[in-house]
Amino acid sequence: MSKDNGANHSSYSRVQTPVRFDSLCREISHAGRKYLDALALAIEEAAPRPGCLVYVQAKKFVMQSDGLEPVIFSAIDVSTHLQVAQAYLAMTMAAAVDFFDFVVRSFPFGVSEIRTLTEVPFHNPARVHSHHDFTSTLARGGILHSIITNPSQDVLFSIVSKMSFDCVLEGSVAHESQGDLPRELARFLFFHNNFRSLPSLGGKTPLQKLRTFNEFAGIRFFDLRALSRRTNETNQHEGE
Repeated sequence: MSKDNGANHSSYSRVQTPVRFDSLCREISHAGRKYLDALALAIEEAAPRPGCLVYVQAKKFVMQSDGLEPVIFSAIDVSTHLQVAQAYLAMTMAAAVDFFDFVVRSFPFGVSEIRTLTEVPFHNPARVHSHHDFTSTLARGGILHSIITNPSQDVLFSIVSKMSFDCVLEGSVAHESQGDLPRELARFLFFHNNFRSLPSLGGKTPLQKLRTFNEFAGIRFFDLRALSRRTNETNQHEGE
């Protein structure tokens, strides 16, 4: 009988022996590396070069500015995770088209495909005035507009959508006037594009990933504020 008790005690001890912390860390690290390797492969296959695929989304910013609920339009390049964004007063087709023009002017590379959710203002289910809808507008610029039919199954969208300004800073940005939001947005974009190390890029920042492509190796900073100043100066010069 004592022999049986000894066997039971030995079995109980084996079951209750805690997993070594360092072994658990190695297992977690290994699983994490496998996931990031798979994600890097998915990014490379979907967008081997900058501009191959850009996700665009529009979300209402919950915090009000001067009694308004601004809409943040964001565009994130899948290959580099470079991001541009603008705030608008309403989620309209006119705002979507204006943002599309801004995206084309802002990225230092051409855009081949823009992908959005199946929602207004990017999707027109009734196809009313189809020559004015977002898809047709992009087509006239030689850009394909593709639709995300099931966001939960689009792994790349689930990753890049969490990098947008409204997802990262929503509820933490304090602005008392409408003018504060663009400044906060500009600061966020400058940090994200130039200094934000991202696991899905192997620890690189979007700028560092951009510079791995020879034609962009000389870019020191990606600053939308400088781009805006140059655009304004050009417009003023053309108007003289």
